[in-house]
Amino acid sequence: MDSGELIPSLALMTLLVVLALAVVGFVLFKRKRANRHPMDQRPDDTIAKVRVDDPR
Repeated sequence: MDSGELIPSLALMTLLVVLALAVVGFVLFKRKRANRHPMDQRPDDTIAKVRVDDPR
């Protein structure tokens, strides 16, 4: 393998490794309950609803 093939393959592998690490990090981050949005789901498995006052 000469340097003409080595540099593009190294760049591609670096990109794939960084992308894989980012995906794994994001999944681990979202698994933690404290990092979820509080309005996504309540403990009793119902979706939280927000009341909006009618401006009329």
